[in-house]
Amino acid sequence: MTHKLNLLLQRLALLRLSIASIWLMFLLYLQWQGFAGLDIAWALLALYLPLLAISGWQGYRRNIQDWHLLLHLAFECQLLAGLLFFTGGATNPFISYFLVLLVVSAYSLPISYSLLITVLCIADYSLLTQWYQPLLSNHVHGLPGHSLFDLHLAGMWLTFVISALIVVTFIPLLLKSSQQQQQEIQQLREQQLKNEQLIGIATLAAGTAHEMGTPLMTMHMILDDIAQQPDHPLSKHDLHILREQVGICRQSLQQLANAGRTAHQVGHHQAHTWLSSLLHRWRLSHPNALWVDNGIACEAEIPSSPLLDQALLNLLDNAAEAGQQPVHLHSVVQNGQWHLNILQPDPKAAEHIQQQNLFHSQKEHGMGIGLYLSNASVEQFGGSVHLLAQSNGASLCRITLPLSHQHG
Repeated sequence: MTHKLNLLLQRLALLRLSIASIWLMFLLYLQWQGFAGLDIAWALLALYLPLLAISGWQGYRRNIQDWHLLLHLAFECQLLAGLLFFTGGATNPFISYFLVLLVVSAYSLPISYSLLITVLCIADYSLLTQWYQPLLSNHVHGLPGHSLFDLHLAGMWLTFVISALIVVTFIPLLLKSSQQQQQEIQQLREQQLKNEQLIGIATLAAGTAHEMGTPLMTMHMILDDIAQQPDHPLSKHDLHILREQVGICRQSLQQLANAGRTAHQVGHHQAHTWLSSLLHRWRLSHPNALWVDNGIACEAEIPSSPLLDQALLNLLDNAAEAGQQPVHLHSVVQNGQWHLNILQPDPKAAEHIQQQNLFHSQKEHGMGIGLYLSNASVEQFGGSVHLLAQSNGASLCRITLPLSHQHG
């Protein structure tokens, strides 16, 4: 709401500048036509200068409240009433500007404050129908009697045009800013919901990792006992694989615990070095993982975090499981961002994507959590993940991360 009032005061300052300019031309015209008794009107018009300065200055502050705008509109109502009093009162066509102030108050203020402005405008208008200083000509230029009526008609037309332009330009600008603010609020709500979901998933993952520690320790001890028995039924090769796999699981849990403590400690590293290291790590966890280097040696410094490590590993897993061919990797720097394309050229990969919604897996043992978490992790560092189906049946996963420093 504060941002809306700030923008409103900025627009109101421009509106006041326009109205003050019109009043200036109107008073100059009356002066030229030889009307008397305009000295106080000129003094009142000068009060628009501090009013313009205050509204423009407050428009760039961040602590604007509803009552600030109430005072602004109330003061302008009285200033307008004073100008009208010395220039014909209710016979002055500029009295219709009260409607513009009513529209602004009805749009931007609570109903109680808007009613106060309405009562004030009605009271001022009513008083000006009874008490005002008529426009008196000193006949310097021999002004005909019907010229006042002609002036009134011309002023009514001009006031209508001005009011129409104000409503057409001023209100849509405020509505547009209000819509933008609502969109920002909606995005913040969606981000908050996503964060709550991530916290829930992380809590479940931490609990599961803790529960897995004891069974893995038991399996490790049993395998050690089996290895000491000379007549155990397992071959030496199978026993070695089992012990190696249990060791990898325990190491992964330990890395998970350590990464959780440093997940949000952002650093920087070279994209090519990071990618090469993760590809090596990916091959250790997936011995059948294959890829084709289509140009990943790209000089770029990007954010570093364990969250990004796991995000890329998840995306590599999904690309490998989407088809039967090796994934193709290509990286490039464009527009201050590092882009990594993970292409699965299998003609059935696109069909695999079309059969599922983004971040919702149709795999027999999958829940799509990996894709969901990967996208959320990359977004936390200002990047994005896009999953696209290609016309030739392939699937493309594009990761974008902002550069930490520009490289020539």
